[in-house]
Amino acid sequence: MIKGWATIAIALLAAVAVVAGLALTGGPGHARKERRDRERESDLADLGRLVVCLARENGDRLPEALETTPPCDWQVRLADPFTGVPYRYEVTGPRSYRLCAGFELPPRRSPGLAERDETGCSARSFIPAGPQRPGAGATIPYRD
Repeated sequence: MIKGWATIAIALLAAVAVVAGLALTGGPGHARKERRDRERESDLADLGRLVVCLARENGDRLPEALETTPPCDWQVRLADPFTGVPYRYEVTGPRSYRLCAGFELPPRRSPGLAERDETGCSARSFIPAGPQRPGAGATIPYRD
């Protein structure tokens, strides 16, 4: 009789541990949302590089809209791959712009990534290349 109660107690303890683990981590649904949001963050980073390329091609002026051109023909997604909604690009000043997406989870503070606000937008700035200094590309030869 004691063996039966011990088995039931262990089974209940295991079930409680599984439920607690799912509650703490959010479960597989939360993990899918995180993966989709990481994909959106990666897409916005790619779009940021496209903006720089288009601006350099356009005389260091931010583009009016995002579109690929022969010199800037990268395989970037202009729309969310999960919802089909286009990513938003807004020029906010002569050298500043915002890239926006519809994220599923609130923003998390990750080092190295452009931080986004509660609306899913990240503010960015474009730094023009400026005139090249004479000899800027020169290197010092190696001597034995």
